[in-house]
Amino acid sequence: MRNRSLLAVSVVCVALAGTSFAGAQQRALYQQTQYKGQEIGKLTGEVYFARMDDYLSVFMVTPEGIVLVEPIGTEMAAWLKAELARRFAVPVKYVIYSHSHWDHASGGAVYADTARFIGHENMLKNIAMPPAGTALPQNARAQDTNGNGRIEQAEAQGNIKAQFDLYDADKDGALSGAEVARGPIANVRPPELTYTDRITISLGGKRVEIISKPTAHADDNTIVRFVDGTNVLFASDWITVHRLPFGPIGDAETAVVKSVEAMDFEHFICSHGMLGKKADVTANIRYREELKAAVAAAVAAGQTVEQAQASVLMDAYKDWEFYAQQRPQNVAGMYRALSARR
Repeated sequence: MRNRSLLAVSVVCVALAGTSFAGAQQRALYQQTQYKGQEIGKLTGEVYFARMDDYLSVFMVTPEGIVLVEPIGTEMAAWLKAELARRFAVPVKYVIYSHSHWDHASGGAVYADTARFIGHENMLKNIAMPPAGTALPQNARAQDTNGNGRIEQAEAQGNIKAQFDLYDADKDGALSGAEVARGPIANVRPPELTYTDRITISLGGKRVEIISKPTAHADDNTIVRFVDGTNVLFASDWITVHRLPFGPIGDAETAVVKSVEAMDFEHFICSHGMLGKKADVTANIRYREELKAAVAAAVAAGQTVEQAQASVLMDAYKDWEFYAQQRPQNVAGMYRALSARR
C-alpha cells in the first residue's frame, strides 16, 4: 500500500502475565562492544532513544501513547516497558520493526497488551517456516554428527546450542534444516499491519513515516522518520555512525544511503553504537565513495583481491569503530562488485 495514513486505534488488552516466551534470550548473546548498560535519553521534543549495550531503539511519547521502533529482545522489552510506564504513564500503541532479524525483532510480545505491530510485507515471508525438505545450511552441517540431517540438542554447538529453544519451533528436541534456516525467531511476533512502499501513522497529533528501503542486508528493511518538528530518523544496521559498514559491501547500496541523506532530519540513529546526526550519514556516503575509488584503482592496476585488501587501507577512517575487522571485508566486497562489471 502506498502513502496510506493510519489513525490510532484501540487494541484489546491482554495481561502481560499471560504472555509466554519460547525460550531464554540472554542479553549476552547480543553483539557486545564498548557500549554497556541500559539507558534512556532525550533526542529532541518528545522523541527519545533507549539503549541496551550496543543496541539502540527510538520512541516518541504523545498524550495518546508511545510509538516505539525495535523491541530488541525480551530482556530489553521488559525493562523498557516498565521504564516507560514509570516515566510517562502512557502505553506503547505501535511497535515498528526495522527488519526481521532475530536480534532486532524479538521481544515484541511484551507490548502486545496495548500495541499494534508494523513491518514490511516481506517480513512475513522472512519469518515463515521454509519448506519441510530444506537441508541444513552449509555452515551448520558439521553439527549433525550422526548424519541424520537434523541437529539434536546434544549435538548443538555455539549460538545454536545457546538459542536451541528459539530455533526449535515444533519442540521435538531436534532442529530440522528448515528450523535452522528460519533462525532463532521464536520470540519474533509477526506484524499485524504490513506495507509495501510507505505508510504514515498518526498518534497524539504527531506523525511517523515508515518507509521501505530494501538492502542486501534485509529485503524487509524499514526506516522510520519522526516528523512534525522532531526531525529524527532511524535506520537499522546498514547506515552506521562512525563505524565501518558490516561485511563485504559493494557500491549498489550507496544510492540508497544517498536517498536517505536527501530526507529532512537532524538527528540520525543507527540501531548500533553511538548517536548520530545527518552529517554522519554524509560521512558514511563519503567512506563508501572513497572506498569504491580506491578499490577501482587497485582493480585497474591488476591487483588480486588479497593485494587490494593489503593496499587499500582507508587511513582516514582508522579511528572508526570496527576498522580492523570490517575494512578487509569491505574491500573484498567492493573488489568483487567492481570486477564483475569488467
